[in-house]
Amino acid sequence: MHKTSTIPSPAPIVALLQRTAAQALALTLVIVSLGATTAAFKPAASVVEPRVTTQAISPVAARELLHDAAVALQPESAERARTTRDDHAASASPAAGQVLKTLARFMPRPAIANAPRVRTIEMEVTAYCPCAKCCGSHAQGITASGKPVTYNGGLFVAADRVHKFGTKLIVPGYAGGAPVEVIDRGGAIKGNKLDVYFPTHAEALKWGRQKKVSVTVFE
Repeated sequence: MHKTSTIPSPAPIVALLQRTAAQALALTLVIVSLGATTAAFKPAASVVEPRVTTQAISPVAARELLHDAAVALQPESAERARTTRDDHAASASPAAGQVLKTLARFMPRPAIANAPRVRTIEMEVTAYCPCAKCCGSHAQGITASGKPVTYNGGLFVAADRVHKFGTKLIVPGYAGGAPVEVIDRGGAIKGNKLDVYFPTHAEALKWGRQKKVSVTVFE
């Protein structure tokens, strides 16, 4: 008689796999729970503080800290600082450096590059007016620069050619201490001599001639 083989039922195998998966899941939950509990009760002394490394910070643009600077940078120093800052940015991130360089082309140059040189000179200051006694019989009320004596309300000075037309000076006691321009010359005005203008001869006589006046010159 021919015998036939019997195929075992898959039910016991499936049940075994299910029990194994359930045990593995339970074991995983126990491990996670133990880890969380250990971390919660870990002594504070064992916490390792992260190390902080202090790095040099590039100075802010000279143009942001410009209003509060006690000493103005020379144009060469300002340009060198700007170039160094751009190079640092480019080396840190090529893409970011390229963006910064592109933006820099559209940003105004620091005003410090065009800042005038300021110095104080001890000068002899004399007053004059447009009358014939002060300016000669041919005086017509026109200064050497071509501007009329009414320019700036009649507040200006005559100086030596070393001071170009348009140079601004502050003469203590004149024009309320406000800067006035050089717009006139004079045959006797040489070196550290200066003439301040007044509309009348009486006012000019009142000022007279003052020696050793500390005049501030903006060049």
